[in-house]
Amino acid sequence: MKRKFAVLLILFLSIGGLMMAEEGMFLPNELTPALMAKMHKMGLQLGAEDIWRQGGPSLSQAVVNLMGGTGSFVSPNGLIVTNHHVAFGAVQRQSALKGVDLIRNGFLAGSLKEEIPAPGYKAYVLLTVKDVTSEVYKGTKKKMDPLKKYERIEKNTKKIIKKHEKPGYRCEVKGFYGGEKYYLFTYLELKDIRIVYVPPRAIGNYGGDIDNWMWPRHTGDFSFLRAYVGPDGKPAEYSPKNVPYKPMVYLKVSARDIDPGDFMFILGYPGRTQRYMPSFYAEFMEKEYYPGRIKFLQGWINILEEGSRKSKMAMFKNAGILKGLNNAIKNWKGQLDGFRKLDIVNRKKEKEAQLLKAIEENPELKAKYGDVFPKYRELFEEWKKVMKKSLYAGWFAYGSRLLSAAITIDYWTRERMKKKDIDRKPGYMDRDRENLLLRLKLVDASFEPWTDRQVLKYFIKEQARLPEEYRLKGLVKLLNNDFSDKNIEAFLDRLYKNTVLTKREERIKLFNSPYEKVIKSGDPFIEFAAALIPELDEIEKESKRLSGKALDVTPKYFALWRRVFGSDFMYPDANSTLRLTYGTVKGYSPRDAVYYLPQTTLKGVMEKETGKDPFIVPVKLKELYQKKDFSFYADPDFRDVAVDFLTTHDTTGGNSGSPVLNARGELVGLLFDGNLESVVSDYFFYPPITRSISVDSRYVLFITDKFQGAERILKEMEIVK
Repeated sequence: MKRKFAVLLILFLSIGGLMMAEEGMFLPNELTPALMAKMHKMGLQLGAEDIWRQGGPSLSQAVVNLMGGTGSFVSPNGLIVTNHHVAFGAVQRQSALKGVDLIRNGFLAGSLKEEIPAPGYKAYVLLTVKDVTSEVYKGTKKKMDPLKKYERIEKNTKKIIKKHEKPGYRCEVKGFYGGEKYYLFTYLELKDIRIVYVPPRAIGNYGGDIDNWMWPRHTGDFSFLRAYVGPDGKPAEYSPKNVPYKPMVYLKVSARDIDPGDFMFILGYPGRTQRYMPSFYAEFMEKEYYPGRIKFLQGWINILEEGSRKSKMAMFKNAGILKGLNNAIKNWKGQLDGFRKLDIVNRKKEKEAQLLKAIEENPELKAKYGDVFPKYRELFEEWKKVMKKSLYAGWFAYGSRLLSAAITIDYWTRERMKKKDIDRKPGYMDRDRENLLLRLKLVDASFEPWTDRQVLKYFIKEQARLPEEYRLKGLVKLLNNDFSDKNIEAFLDRLYKNTVLTKREERIKLFNSPYEKVIKSGDPFIEFAAALIPELDEIEKESKRLSGKALDVTPKYFALWRRVFGSDFMYPDANSTLRLTYGTVKGYSPRDAVYYLPQTTLKGVMEKETGKDPFIVPVKLKELYQKKDFSFYADPDFRDVAVDFLTTHDTTGGNSGSPVLNARGELVGLLFDGNLESVVSDYFFYPPITRSISVDSRYVLFITDKFQGAERILKEMEIVK
């Protein structure tokens, strides 16, 4: 029997200092006996093979990579649950393409036939992981030109992928511990993903950007998608004839009680961390990287917001990019604040001092690793210059939809014509054709003429403010080194009045044309792209050279780290591969005299309501609350519906939508965020304040059932009480 909440709270506060956040994003195929023993001691009731089994079935095959987010199968019929903000791109594109406001109103399919495509979405199911380190390094030597070393590794990687990849599957090779180890990941590629249920924005994004990265939270950040395959059961492009995919494993959904101290683990696809970076790298991020990006991004956001006010269609078109940028800038501000408050640079120096001391005290370590830090610093000074130029050039390849399309067309047609498939730039091989074509088709869902032009103008003006060495020479030449408003406007007039890239059929036509025809097309955006690409190639070439040079330093750095600090609980930085992290339900103290409890309820949703976006509570939800119509979804301690909860898990971007699993492997929540105080954990993990935020599975079920009446979705799932 559960204890009363008051008793739990007293006990929880008294032992809170003993329950620290658990650091580590572990590869499921590398779960050590020590790690498993620790999780078992905390309450885990599963074995390592229940979590990961090569080829399956295991819980890992129930978790899918959604290309930037995570989801999980929760029915035998391919039903996927993920975050509202992970599925947002699908409803944004459908809204923009059809002119129907699914963003505000949400969407519910009444039957399988009514489920609509999620444009641009694919789901990847990890099947096998193979160590290919020796194959990746084949033909390389210790004293080898860095660029040639990188190119050899790149070609080896492409050969490995080409050897193992088959229709319906996707392979990728990823490096770990600075290149010390390489793994080949093989995924089942599900290409037909459809929207099943997305709650209205007033539930799925309650609190909006104001509450983003904050606690307490009261948002129902969830949505349902579905994976389809061809009638033969194999992955296929969208077709009305396709049928729901039958996953080898799906998760049971828990409606059980959750309490502080409960053990939980998460499987997901975290994007990127840089925990092992040296202090001088961290200092650059704090003093130059984040301040510059924040300032730049704010100007971009201002343009998108102004453009979105011009019409509902403009709002639809800009919504996806704007949501992403607002999320990024708040995260970056939190990162910068965390660097300063936690004194990350000096904390890094303290860790380095331990490594240097170990080197000095041990002749063997000194002989083997004595040159690691001097070489790392030398490498960093070279990298810093390339990083700055790459940063400014990269905006052009992303900010303008039309320029981005032109760069894609140029690269694809040039690589296809001039090189054999194995020699092409990664991302532009035959295996990538489908994704590149899809990218061009989706331009219509995010291209808004006024906004696109103003963003491009803003980027050009920002180039004018840069020191000459960081300016794009191709742009300078096109403008005759004249960055006056009059000349920029004339340049933009020529671009936007004479291009054909605003038309989908013309983009596809150029994509399928010979390179000479593309270059001779006379399209001004194609000419613009052609002027920028040589410099983009030079930046990429220099980045490759430095990456090759790093391979003489970083594997040794990680080997030293392992020798000094041990390996039982060592883990590689996140790189969008499947990871396991574990922890407990726990609140935290962000500052003096303040303590945040780890769970919120429907009462808090009502208390936050203002009647204005983003705090508008739907009438029906108010009625359910007033009637206390909670059914078995109510928490026995609160006598209310639990909404969101905090845990000590180690997560980051890409983990959004990850299933939060209890000791039995049942889904108890969906991770959707971290607290603002802890976003700097991408660089330095600080247990006292590092928390992850998830929506309670009971709130997901309550909204789906009582608010939406989506009975057919509930019937598909195996709900445990």
